[in-house]
Amino acid sequence: MNVVCGGCGAEYKINSSKIKGSKAWFKCKKCSDDIIVEKDNTLDEFLAEDFPEETQDHEIFSMPDNSPIDAAAQLSPSLPPKKYRLGLTVKVILLMLMVSLVPGSIYFTLSSKSAHDSIISETNRTGTMISNQLASQVDEWIDKNVRVLKAIANIPAIQSMDIHNQEAVLKGLQKEYPWMYLVFTTDINGSNIARSDGTPLRSYAGRQYLKDIANGSELAWQTLIGKTSKKPALVLAVPITSQGRTLGLVAAAMTRDAISERIARFNLGRTGSGFLVDQTGKTVAHQNNAFVLKQHNMSTHPLVTASQAGRQGRIEFIDADGEAAIGFTSPTALGWVLAIQQDKKEALEPLKKARLSAMLLLGVTLAAVLLIALFASRTIVTPIKELTKAADRISVGDMDVEIKNRSKDEIGDLAEAVTRLQDSIRISISRLQRLRK
Repeated sequence: MNVVCGGCGAEYKINSSKIKGSKAWFKCKKCSDDIIVEKDNTLDEFLAEDFPEETQDHEIFSMPDNSPIDAAAQLSPSLPPKKYRLGLTVKVILLMLMVSLVPGSIYFTLSSKSAHDSIISETNRTGTMISNQLASQVDEWIDKNVRVLKAIANIPAIQSMDIHNQEAVLKGLQKEYPWMYLVFTTDINGSNIARSDGTPLRSYAGRQYLKDIANGSELAWQTLIGKTSKKPALVLAVPITSQGRTLGLVAAAMTRDAISERIARFNLGRTGSGFLVDQTGKTVAHQNNAFVLKQHNMSTHPLVTASQAGRQGRIEFIDADGEAAIGFTSPTALGWVLAIQQDKKEALEPLKKARLSAMLLLGVTLAAVLLIALFASRTIVTPIKELTKAADRISVGDMDVEIKNRSKDEIGDLAEAVTRLQDSIRISISRLQRLRK
């Protein structure tokens, strides 16, 4: 005979035929509630005849009439302990998560790739555009000064190579273009003919721009520390010609402030900066003015070497601080290199944000699926658990258990089947009791 604890549902098997009297009681091992056992003589006698005691699976203990017994010593659970297994709720949740993860993962992968490609493309486009714009500004500024010098070189007063004629023109030019702190002329050997500042004449022999003009160049330049200003200067020179013969040159020495300011003021985010180097790698413009004043050689900078090697587009490298960086370069008309750079982490920060947004969306989707799966599984599992408990109660002889049927689906059909089974068992027991009388 099986009995069930009303407090915790623990099940016990006892031999009611050995109860002396009509009933006995004991305490539940799990919740300590009192359990009353009433003897069913008719059913026990029938079972004893059809199933001899020696063939029974579990040892059955007797209980004296209305006397307490030690449940731990005399009673044993009717069913072996259940092994751990995945319940239907967990299986439904896992199934729905798997179903949602497949399209979710595909969407996450595709959206991440699309965002990555879009952000990289935009970064490349923006970097190239900015570097080209800055280089164009440098070229425009240089071109404006070169056109002025070429126009002056064609004036008869300059072609006369006469100090008095030239000096008036040079002073007027310097006054009109104040960033040209010195405008001067030399003959083909470098001897100073005239100058705009009124200081004594001097020799410019040995200057690279003089050598280039003497060798037939239409434009020559050199970045150096000016003898007059003692500051970093750019000297532009064009030839003075007459009747196809080069007589000398007219040159303008100018501070690089006009160029440096544009580059030095450039910034992109927190870490973006730019610099400009001449054809020899000397710094023409930089945010760190000390680089300009000392004419720091940046010819080994990764962006400079990449530009000189003909590489275009985004260039990734490790900067002087050991941080990953990206940069873009653009050559100028004078063969200089304009470069901009930014920390890679900051430059690709939009990509990180896009990935975080995609992951957040995926997480929210999974959470929603989890809640839906939990609700759906409980809708299915709860009535099944109720039916299981009812069937267990029926299996230990409780024919009065109420079976609730609130479903009109397969679970409802199962509930009706269990109800019919309960009625059949009740009828069978009643029939057996009548046969024994």
